[in-house]
Amino acid sequence: MARRYRKLPKSARTLFLIIVCIVALKETILNDIINDYLRLNVDGYKSFISSWHDVKKINSIHDGDTINVINEDGKKVKIRLYGIDAPEIKQAYGKKSRDCLVDLLKNKNISYAVEDTDKYGRTVATIYADNVNINYEMIKQGCAWSYFQYSNSIRNEYAQLKAKYNHIGLWAEDNPQAPWEYRKENR
Repeated sequence: MARRYRKLPKSARTLFLIIVCIVALKETILNDIINDYLRLNVDGYKSFISSWHDVKKINSIHDGDTINVINEDGKKVKIRLYGIDAPEIKQAYGKKSRDCLVDLLKNKNISYAVEDTDKYGRTVATIYADNVNINYEMIKQGCAWSYFQYSNSIRNEYAQLKAKYNHIGLWAEDNPQAPWEYRKENR
């Protein structure tokens, strides 16, 4: 789907994003209801998901989308946040993005749900701090891009469009450079 999306003319992509916004609005309301339910029933949710892990300690936060932790089993795990792409540390807004993640995780009970393992051997996961989806919060606060080609999350796309429209975080700049473009230029 993502490859087909990128091949569409710009006007078709714009129309697609407008439709996504309309659908996402409905989805956001539904997601809020579901998230409220999950916050009330998080223990049942954790036992339902076999890939759920609690974090004993955060060793380091590399940038806005990569952290190193020690899980409840004492295992060191390098986690790449699922469905987002944050600016690189040396890129404009890179340190602010990392600081945003630090603030979202500070003094909270951290857990994660494994989605996959990437080609670099990192665990790709959704991070939760006091049962709040941090991946989504990073996008919502304008600290990271939605990585639609990997997650296909309409909710994340909607959060990004809203942050962009309201000039929140990295979207306060006129034309922020996407991390994948920055990496391509600096290879």
